[in-house]
Amino acid sequence: MMEIDETREAQGAIFSIDVLALINEARNTYGLRHQDYARYRRYCTQKVHQLRSSLNFTHGKGKSFQKKEIADDVFNDVRYLQIVLFNTERAWSYAMELKRESRSNGDVRKKHHLIKRLKKAAKCGIQLEKLCSRELNKVDTKTFFDAQAYSALMSGYFLFEKQSWQAALDKFAAARTIYEKLSAAGTSHQETLCQSAIDDIDPNIRYCAFKLKLGTDSSNIGVEDLVKITIGKNKSVGLDLLEAEVETVLAQTRQEKAATLTSISWRDRVVPLKNADLAICILRAREATANLENASDTDTEEATKMELFDLLLEAYGDAERFAKNAVKEDAEATAKLKSSKSEQISADLNFVYNYVAYNYLSRRIQRNLMLVNSLRKHIDNHERNDGERFVGGKYQDIVKLYDNILQSLSEINDLFVVQNDVNLSREIDAKIWYFKAWRTLFVALAYSAINKEWEAILLYERAREYNAQARASLSQLILDKDDILIVTIKEVTEMENILRGKICKARASWHILHDSNLTKKMGELSFDGKSKADSSIDKEIPLSERLNQYPSNLSMNNARLINFPPEFIPIPTKPLFFDISFNYVDFPPTLSQRAGRKAQTSFLKSFLWR
Repeated sequence: MMEIDETREAQGAIFSIDVLALINEARNTYGLRHQDYARYRRYCTQKVHQLRSSLNFTHGKGKSFQKKEIADDVFNDVRYLQIVLFNTERAWSYAMELKRESRSNGDVRKKHHLIKRLKKAAKCGIQLEKLCSRELNKVDTKTFFDAQAYSALMSGYFLFEKQSWQAALDKFAAARTIYEKLSAAGTSHQETLCQSAIDDIDPNIRYCAFKLKLGTDSSNIGVEDLVKITIGKNKSVGLDLLEAEVETVLAQTRQEKAATLTSISWRDRVVPLKNADLAICILRAREATANLENASDTDTEEATKMELFDLLLEAYGDAERFAKNAVKEDAEATAKLKSSKSEQISADLNFVYNYVAYNYLSRRIQRNLMLVNSLRKHIDNHERNDGERFVGGKYQDIVKLYDNILQSLSEINDLFVVQNDVNLSREIDAKIWYFKAWRTLFVALAYSAINKEWEAILLYERAREYNAQARASLSQLILDKDDILIVTIKEVTEMENILRGKICKARASWHILHDSNLTKKMGELSFDGKSKADSSIDKEIPLSERLNQYPSNLSMNNARLINFPPEFIPIPTKPLFFDISFNYVDFPPTLSQRAGRKAQTSFLKSFLWR
C-alpha cells in the first residue's frame, strides 16, 4: 500500500498529499513502466471505485443511480482529493492510449476523442486545484503548490494538442517554475521527482517556443531562458506572483531546516550554530552551491552560471553580515559582563564568522577566475580568426581581475583562523605566489602586444620567480582536497611550461625586430645548398660527415655541425612497365601445346587415317 500523509481529525483539519509521489508510484507499479496505458487506466478506475466505497460516496446502480459531485462542503477527508486525482489520471491515460493508436493507424476520430479526454483531465485538474485553494484552507502549502503545478500540467497537455501554443507555453512555464522551486524545498526523493517532472515538461516548452518562433535570434537559448521570457511577457497571468509565492514557501522551508542546523564542521572542528538568521543564510548559500555545481556538470550557458554565482555571493554576503553583527553584539555584551563561558562563546562566533568569510572570498575568487577564462577565450578566438595579436584593453581587464583575486587572498590571509593554522597559511601564500605569476604573465602579454618585447621578457622572468616560489611552498604542504580553491603542483608545472614558451617567443620577436644582422642572414639563406654568406664556412665539411677525423681546430665557435639547409640528392625512380603486346600474341589453344608437347592421338584414330 502507498503511504499517504492523511489527517482525519475533524472537519477543518489541514490535509496533506504528495501528488508526485502518489502518481509516480502508481504509474510505475501498474503498467506505465512498460507504456501499458490500458492497464493503468483500469487500475485508476478500480482505485476510484475503492475510494468511493470506503467513503460511502458511490453513485448507485440502475434506477437508484444518482451522480455525486465532490463539493466544498463534502470535502472533509484526504481521500476525496485522491478520487479527483485518479479521475484525472484515468482521463489522461486514456488520452495517451488513443494518441498511440491514432499515430499507428492515422484515425482522425481518435484524434478528436483524445482531445476530449485531455479536456476531461484538465477539468479534473482544475477541480483538484479548487479543492486545494487558499480560500478553503484545508490543505498545507506544499499540497497547494503541488495541485497548482499538476493542474497547470494537465491544462498544458490539453492546449498543446489543440495547438494553442502560447497558452500551452504559459501553463508549462507555470508548472516548471513550481517544480523547480519545490525541488529545493523537499527531501532528496522529492527533488528527484520534481526533476523528473521538469525533464518531461522541457521538450513541450521547446516545441511551443519553436512554433511561436521564440529565440530565433539565438539558436542556443535554453529552457530556463524561455521560461523567464514567458514569465516576463505574461505578468498579468500571475506567473510572477506565483514565483513569489513559491519563494515564500522556500523561505518557510529554510526556517524549518535551519532549526535542524545546529552546528558547523570545518577544518576538523565542530562549533555550535545558535543564530537562526545566520543558519538560514548558510542554508541559502548551500542550496546555491548545489545549483552551481549541477550547472557546472552540464553544458549550461555562461550567463546562467554567472547568475548562479551572483545568487551564491549574495547569500554568503548576507551570512557574513549577520555573522559580523553577532560578533559585534557579543563583544559589546562581553565588555559589560563576563561569565565562565563567555570566552568559548566568543571563540565559536569568531570561528563561524571566519568560516563564512573564507567561503565568501573563495567563491568570489572562483567567479573572477571564470571571468578570466571567458576573456582568454575571447582573445584566443580573435587571434585565431584575425591572424594577429590582440591589441586593446582585454589584457588590462584580466590584470584587474587578478588584482581582485590577490586582494581577496590577502583578506583571507588576515583571518585569524588562517593565521593560527600554519598549513593553511602556507597554502594561501602559495596561492598568492601562483596568481601573482599569472598576473605578471598578462602584464607581459600587454607589453608584448605593443612590441615592447624586452620589457615582456623581464616580466616573464619575474613570473617564473613567482611560480618557483609557489612550487617551493606547495612541495611542503598536504593539500586539503575538500577546499573550495585548490592549486596543485600539476598546475604550477603547466604554468612553468607556458612561461618557458613565452620567453622563447619573446626573445625571437626581439631579435627579429632589433637584430639587423640576423635579418640579413635569414635573407641570404637558399635551398640550393649554396649560401651567400661566409665562403670559408660554406666550403668547410660539416662535423657530422667527418666524425672519424681528429679536428684541426678545437674551438667550437661558429662550428659547422650539419649542412643547413640540407642538400637535395637525386635518387633513381622506380621504372614503370606497360604491357601493350598482350593483345597481339597468339597463344596455343591447348594446355599441352602451351607446355611445348606434341598432341597425343589414339590408336584407332591413327589406323583409320592411314
